[in-house]
Amino acid sequence: MTLDNIFEELKSRLFMPDVARFYGLENNRSGFAACPFHPDKTPSLKIYEAHYHCFGCGAHGDVTDFVARLFRISQYDAAVKLNADFGLHLTNQRTVPMQQSVSPEVAYRNWLHSAERILNEYLNMLCRWQMEYAPKTPDEKLHPHFVESLTKMEQYRYLYDRIRFGTDAEKRRLYLTEHETLKKLAERTKQLTVARSAPKRKAI
Repeated sequence: MTLDNIFEELKSRLFMPDVARFYGLENNRSGFAACPFHPDKTPSLKIYEAHYHCFGCGAHGDVTDFVARLFRISQYDAAVKLNADFGLHLTNQRTVPMQQSVSPEVAYRNWLHSAERILNEYLNMLCRWQMEYAPKTPDEKLHPHFVESLTKMEQYRYLYDRIRFGTDAEKRRLYLTEHETLKKLAERTKQLTVARSAPKRKAI
């Protein structure tokens, strides 16, 4: 299959809304998303069925153009990436050069999605601990998980609310100041989840 044929196949088999969503963009009800190619306080990137257009910075193109611009790679490498990511088997090449990197704006958007998920999982865990480890009698020693649920709930619920409902300026400030905090929280939550799901050995 020639390169031109690969580009045509990509355009015919992939829809722009699916590609945008796959790489982290969320559309509002009008089909607009925050443009990853410039600081965009009000969503100005319109996602059409076969292409995109930003009414703020003028970025425009099809699915291949979108991925090339998003990851700062060539059109060919963008085609290879789409082929691999969506399992289309249009070419034997499965990877693109290692120098690909998302733009700072896309990295920020991806962090917001990840942070919301991490905090949601942790807050759900704290709520479960409050019920599971609540003392049965006034004299019972408090379980560390129960204590943590009481001392951390307000702090992380506030952070969750700011990341989900805060202004763009607040979110960008948290991106700079809470990046490491969320990374450590994700690691700890994962360890606790694994420990909880591990089968318990019966005493002999």
